[in-house]
Formats: sequence, structure tokens, C-alpha cells
Amino acid sequence: MSEPKNIEELNNKIQLLEIKIKHLTNELRLTREEYETSVRNYFNIYSNMEKRVEERTLNLKKLYKILKIKNQQLQIILDSSSGMIFYKDAKQRYIRVNKKFSKTLEVPIAEIIGKSYVELFPKNTSYLLEDDSEVIQKGEPILNRTEYIETSKGKRQILIDKIPYKDIDGKVIGIIGFALDVTDLKKEEKEKRDLEEKLVRSEKMEAIGLLAGGVAHDLNNVLTGIVSYPELLLMQLPEDSPLRESILTIQNSGQRAAAIVQDLLTLARRGVAISDVVNLNDIISDYLRSPEYEKLNRYHPNVKFEIDPEPNLLNILGSPIHLSKTLMNLVSNAAEALPDGGKVTISTRNQYVDLPIKGYDRVEEGEYVILSISDNGIGISAEDLEKIFELFYTKKVMGRSGTGLGMAVVWGTVKDHKGYIDVHSKVGEGTVFELYFPVTRKEAAGEKIHISIEKYMGNGEKILVVDDVPEQRKIASEFFTRLGYAVNVVSNGEEAVEYMKVYSADLLVLDMIMDPGIDGLETYRRILELHPGQKAIIVSGFSETERVKEAQRLGAGTYVKKPYILEKIGLAVRTELE
Repeated sequence: MSEPKNIEELNNKIQLLEIKIKHLTNELRLTREEYETSVRNYFNIYSNMEKRVEERTLNLKKLYKILKIKNQQLQIILDSSSGMIFYKDAKQRYIRVNKKFSKTLEVPIAEIIGKSYVELFPKNTSYLLEDDSEVIQKGEPILNRTEYIETSKGKRQILIDKIPYKDIDGKVIGIIGFALDVTDLKKEEKEKRDLEEKLVRSEKMEAIGLLAGGVAHDLNNVLTGIVSYPELLLMQLPEDSPLRESILTIQNSGQRAAAIVQDLLTLARRGVAISDVVNLNDIISDYLRSPEYEKLNRYHPNVKFEIDPEPNLLNILGSPIHLSKTLMNLVSNAAEALPDGGKVTISTRNQYVDLPIKGYDRVEEGEYVILSISDNGIGISAEDLEKIFELFYTKKVMGRSGTGLGMAVVWGTVKDHKGYIDVHSKVGEGTVFELYFPVTRKEAAGEKIHISIEKYMGNGEKILVVDDVPEQRKIASEFFTRLGYAVNVVSNGEEAVEYMKVYSADLLVLDMIMDPGIDGLETYRRILELHPGQKAIIVSGFSETERVKEAQRLGAGTYVKKPYILEKIGLAVRTELE
């Protein structure tokens, strides 16, 4: 700026400067106000942003906490499942699994996550990987596929379902799988089927037994005359009578027929008395000295019989006759299974079963004596094995090898002895039959001695015979008359009660089963009202029943099984009268 030339110019310049200063001051003031406003605005914006960040941080923390809880809840749900559940990503790597999955595969969860199936099980390559690709690419589920894996428990059968794992937009990002170890279920199903088959088989045998029992009961009544009359006739004939041989033939035939009836009764589970203390080693020894065993040896000269008895074998409660017949049937079958020769082994042993044995029968826990008959013969097919105990089922030549009752009798005898049967057989290798009989701690009785007829003769005591079968009444009457008793007979329980209202008897001989009308128990119960303390014995073609035992609790004495044998019925009557 040039210097002023006079005072006036100076003043003008001063005024201009003052104006400029004023403008600058105003501008400065405005700029400062704007700055302060801007600062305040920026501060407000910052404060708002800070609050928003803080709020968002809090919201994120809340969301994270919620997600964490939801994740934990999901894992709890997954872990509570009895099946295996797994998630895979698009590269088929496991991203989540439940505890059941880890436990079944026997791999810790931490070692599963991030790995593929092939990395976990390099030896178990399968179509499962192709399934994974198909699910991911097509987005369609694959259900009911089966895979087998090897674990420390052995080979496991796994049933698997796979469905697409999608994101919020519906894009397939992996797989969700559901798997179930069905190995034990399959075993349980098989066991259930086996039990059902055994039940059906048992019910079939029971039904056959009921039929056989009904037939046997009627045959017993018919056979009584054939078995009993020859004994009476032989007592009256001289030793040199030419009729003795014919009568003995009739008697022997009747006894053989009676033995078949006993087989039928065994099937009916109503013909076996198991009250004797028996040692199976004695049964085997007696059989080896029998004519049946000698005959078997002659028929099968190339068969070697090996005996392996337990030295300190425990006793069982049983019927020696039926046990002997069971042994004979099984040994005969074993020999028949060796057409070209071989070995049959008969052995016994003591065994305690602490856990049930799931064989042909389910052998329950307990102490047993086991009778084992084994051979190295032709064996039995699985189809035949299911039928071998059925009535008249046989592969043998009828008329030469048997009646078809043999194995059915074995079944009935074992069941009557409260025992079990286990059978193992393989075609071309042989068969093993093992019979389990419950142990008894009772001691065996001494050998029975034949008693002279004079020991059980009567002295004119009065006997009332009550029986619904005329032949039975006649035979009983002749037996008791021959033994020196005064005999009266009636045909049913009602007649017996009416008779006892007028007369008396020293002893009642009561048939237990009478049809129609009241049975032996009800007859005895009514007669006791008329004659308290009345003596009686019970007779029947069946084995001892609960009604027989009830009659004995009321006061009846010995139970005698038909057909009548003079010594047996004579001793029973004499014992009760004395």
C-alpha cells in the first residue's frame, strides 16, 4: 500500500482498514461459530455412534448368548437321541455329531469333527460316499440304506437315512444323517421268532399229547383184560398144561401193547411217575446188559459204542422205565445214522447252568445231570430238526426200525422230568443230543424184592370196587376174590354213595376218572360225610393228578396205576387195610 499524501487520504485509508477489520472480525466470528457448531455436531454424531455401537455390541452379546444356549439345547436334544445323528458340510466332512454316533463308532467327537467318512474308516469304503454326493447335488433324501462297520463289539449293522442340509435361502450346504445300530434289534427279532417257533412246537406237541392221551386211556381199559386175565389163568393151570405157552404169548403181546400205550401216555404228559431217585449211570449200565442193546449190536456190527460216564454223577428224580426207553431210542437213532459204521458216544456229566442256555430249548439256571448221546453219522437237516419230535415223524423204515413214536416219547419223557433238550447237528458230520435233568439231593432207594402172594392175601374183608368200565370191574372183582376178599362192585360214583348209605365197606377201590357222573374225588368226599375215616385207594390209567392228591389229603391211601398187576394192587390193598 502507498503512503498517504495528506491527512484526508490517511483517514480514508484508516476507514477502509477499519471496514476490512470489521469484515474480518465478522468472518472470524462466523467461522468460529460454524466451527463450534461443527464440533458440537461431530460430538453429537460421535456420541450417537458410540451409543449405537454400544447397543449393537450388547445386542450381539445377547444374540451370541442366545445362539450359544440354542446350540447347547440342540446338542442336548441330539445327545438324548437313542439313534446316531450327524451333520456334514458340502465337502462331506463331519461338522456336528451326537454322543451316540461317537459311542457307536468308538471315536471321540473331537477326532470326528472336520474329517470325512473315508478318513475315519479307510477300510470301509462303500456306496455311502456316492449317497452323500447324490444328496448334495440333487437335494433329495436317501432312506433306509444299510452299512456295516467293524468295532470292538464285532460287525455292526447300521441303518441310515440322509436328508439335504439347507441354508436360509434353500441352498444345499451339506447333509443331515440319522442312523440306527440295528444289530441287537435283529438279534432280538431272531430270538423272538425262535421263541415263537418253540412255543408253536410245544403247543403242537401238547395237542398231539392230548389226542394220544385220550386214545391211550381207552386202550388201557381194553388191554386190562389181555394183560390181567392171563395172570389169573396161569395161576389156575398146572405147569405142564399145553395151554400155558399160548396164554404166555397172549400175555406178552398184551404187555407189549401196554408198553405202546405207555408211550402214548408219555406224549400226553400224563403217564410218567417221576418219584424214584435215579442215577443215569445205572440206567446206562442196565441198558448195556439188555437184550435190546445186544440186538442193536447185531444189526450194526460196524458201529463202535463208547461209554463216558461221570464218576460222581448226581441223582435225579425220575422214572427208570421211561428214562431207559429214552436212552434206547436215542442210541438206536444214533446207530441208524451210521449206515457205513462209525462211533456212538454215551456220556453223562454234572453241570451247573448259571445263565440260561439258548439252544433247541431254553435251559434255565440250575443244577443238572446231562445225558449226552452223540454220533459222527449222516446228521440231520435243519428242516428235519424242526420236526423230529413230532408224533409219527420218522425217516426210518416203518416196521423194522420203529413206530415213529420214539423221538416223541423222548420229548414227553424229558418234559415230564421237568428237563430240557438241546440238539446240535450238521449234515455229513453228525448229531449230539443233550438231555438236561434237574438234580436231586435224595439218596437212591435199595433194590426192590419180589414179595410172596401170601404176604398180601386177604381175610374176608369187604371191598367195594367203583369203576365205570365193566371189564375193569370184572377183573378187579376176580383179583380181589382170588386174594380172599369179599367184593362188591358199582358202576359209578352216585351208585357208590347210595350203596354206602345202606352198607359199609372195609375199603373202597375208587376209579378217579368216571364218565358220566362224579369222579373219584367227589365220590370219596360224599362218602366221608356218611362214614368219616373211610379207607380207600385210588386207581386210574393216568398218572397222579392234583385231584388224586386232594383225595389223599382227605384220607385216601395209595394211588395205583392201571392196568392191574396182582402184586401191586394186592400190596396196596393190604397196606391200606393194615
